[in-house]
Amino acid sequence: MDEKRIESEQFIFPGERLGVIEEFLPGQGTYVENGTIYSVTPGYLRRDTINKETHVQSRVKSPRVPQKGDVVIGQISNVQDKTLSIDIFQINDRAINTSFAGVMHVSNASQTYVKTMLDVFKVGDIVRAQVLSTLNREFHLTTEGRILGVIQAACSQCGDHLILQNRRLRCPTCHGTERRKLASDYDEDVSSTVQQK
Repeated sequence: MDEKRIESEQFIFPGERLGVIEEFLPGQGTYVENGTIYSVTPGYLRRDTINKETHVQSRVKSPRVPQKGDVVIGQISNVQDKTLSIDIFQINDRAINTSFAGVMHVSNASQTYVKTMLDVFKVGDIVRAQVLSTLNREFHLTTEGRILGVIQAACSQCGDHLILQNRRLRCPTCHGTERRKLASDYDEDVSSTVQQK
């Protein structure tokens, strides 16, 4: 056994209390709620006493879950003035079987000022985002950054696919223009980037 690591022989179940954040940093297979670290997956407890980190080493195959720093792709299911919800169906270029809901606040939409989410996102848009946090088992997302944002969108009026022309989104059917927070590769071979649910 590694000198710096203490491994528990006891099998840990999801939701079991593992310690507090004053003692250890939460690692893989854990989440924090009100300062207490809990297991998110079944497995064996491992504590790194040098780096003061605790994590759960899974012994069973568990569904892939978004982690902090992951790049995800999903479809916007709800847009409000200051927040939106995204149904995540891809993590780091791999399709997943279980859909997860991500949330994003207007302050994380863009590096430039955005007054309301309704100006830059619409229900049905396909978005690439990054996971900022998984605090309290909620997936908080951001689209700040060049490669993050809408990668596919439909016209709000007629539903036709929006085409990027001269840095503006135009509808080939009703000829309207719309605004989005676009990823730098909007509509560039999206079929290979997005593996549909």
